[in-house]
Amino acid sequence: MDTNAWAILAQLLEMSADEFKFSDHDCNDFELPNTPDNHALIVATEKWDNEKAFVGVSVSRDGKTIYANNSQLMNYFAHLAKELAGIEG
Repeated sequence: MDTNAWAILAQLLEMSADEFKFSDHDCNDFELPNTPDNHALIVATEKWDNEKAFVGVSVSRDGKTIYANNSQLMNYFAHLAKELAGIEG
């Protein structure tokens, strides 16, 4: 993808995140398998969103599922897309 596509993707992700946040879908309802890669992704997302107060990772009782905040993930991916577009550092 070129720089312009990354910038547009970031904008779309931010718009989607806002839609989820303001339509009562802003909760930990995006489920991911509890793998090392997914765990690291959620830790990175939490640290990016909560710079001073790391919240942690919500995991199911059986430890197989990570519960992620969908709008937070969208905003994080928008941030990454902006970095790839060179419009955020």
